[in-house]
Amino acid sequence: MVKLKKMNYRSVLILGLGRSGKEVGLLLKEKGKDVTIAETKNIPLIFRKKRQLEKLGIKVSIGPFHQNLLKGKDLVIISPGIDPALPLVKKTKLLGIPVLSELEIASRFLPREKIIAVTGTNGKTTTCFLTYKILRENGIKVKLAGNIGVPLSRLARVCHPASFDFVITEISSFQLETTGTFSPHVYAILNISPDHLDRHLSFDEYRKVKCLPLLRMKRDDVAFLNYDESWVKSVRGLTKARVIFFSKTQKLEKGLYREKGQIIARLEEGNFQISLDGLRLQNFHNWENVLCAVGIAILQKIDIKSIHQVLRSYQPLPHRQEIVGEVKGVKFINDSKATNPGSVENLLESVEKPVILIMGGKDKGGDFSFLLKNKNLNKIKSVLTIGETGRKIKLTLARFVRVVECGSLEEAVKAAFSLSQEGDTVVLCPGCSSFDQFRSYRQRGAIFKREVKKLLSYVTEKKLL
Repeated sequence: MVKLKKMNYRSVLILGLGRSGKEVGLLLKEKGKDVTIAETKNIPLIFRKKRQLEKLGIKVSIGPFHQNLLKGKDLVIISPGIDPALPLVKKTKLLGIPVLSELEIASRFLPREKIIAVTGTNGKTTTCFLTYKILRENGIKVKLAGNIGVPLSRLARVCHPASFDFVITEISSFQLETTGTFSPHVYAILNISPDHLDRHLSFDEYRKVKCLPLLRMKRDDVAFLNYDESWVKSVRGLTKARVIFFSKTQKLEKGLYREKGQIIARLEEGNFQISLDGLRLQNFHNWENVLCAVGIAILQKIDIKSIHQVLRSYQPLPHRQEIVGEVKGVKFINDSKATNPGSVENLLESVEKPVILIMGGKDKGGDFSFLLKNKNLNKIKSVLTIGETGRKIKLTLARFVRVVECGSLEEAVKAAFSLSQEGDTVVLCPGCSSFDQFRSYRQRGAIFKREVKKLLSYVTEKKLL
């Protein structure tokens, strides 16, 4: 097992008892550390975890984060959902106690040459999953970890490095902001648009966090960067790693791009063409995801025909522009994973005719004024709003497009159908996180699908009467 670098800590406090908090606690306990996990949620699930962990010698504190938790601690690990601006975290830093993320700790137990990491405001999960499928179906031993798959700490704890060739991990700005040495062998930045501005000080700060791994990479590492985004393109000078660009709009002398029904790759490894014949193009909403995954696969010398075969059989993940069904000629699409304004813009780029949008949720500081561009307004027939950002969205758009405030998602589905005509498309594309009304974007998407099915059953029954 790989030894933990600079891990001279004896007593560790972990804030947050979610999946990653639990797993990093188990990992460090196995390494002989004194581990305490603190959690503010007072629910049955947390008490069950407390009983399980205390049997293994891990102390669990349930209740408010108080300063006594820091007594005797020489390391604090914060889960992704814990805001570094919390008073206890600020106090930790004032005392000179290191504050790190689960990603940082777990990666120190893994061979960095086996880590492929993907970040970006949108498309991370799709890119990771598609890369995973291409590599796995071509005999490469690959694991999925991080925000998709198991926590990276669990992988570091239960899997010997010899048991896999690569681990593909999806990483967020929340994980990156408290890293100190995290440096993958392959790092991809898909895109950067304003997100999580309720947590990061500014958009510039958010972008800097996304770039942290670039600063630590070596010459034999590889960074995949989106050529279409000027800011992402400009950070190539920050890294010693080999940079490979990808573009869905421009022909590149070096890199990957889409042109005339095929993907072109011009790399040091050679020039390659992958035909898009036979692909269900509606399954690929953001070609930057596909280009990045294909580029990573080519680096591993995957046969071009094999890559094409995986693309042909690929099915998009749930809650990502997922076609739910039709009711009286009105199509319903579930894009619940669209949790920021940039993902709404991606949706509008992928549709050809005006849509009825269901938007809203927890406010992350997003700016919805981009919807006022003519190219976007022309694709919006009506907007139904839900959640705490409903009024904010209405104030932005009401002068330019019909906006209806709804008290719930169930109400919004019914209202959208009543405003629709045959041939219309209704899309749940919130542009916000789900945590004001739902446990997760998955629950939000599941409720949307349930309501569409209820609507279809009702219409069908009425026809039969």
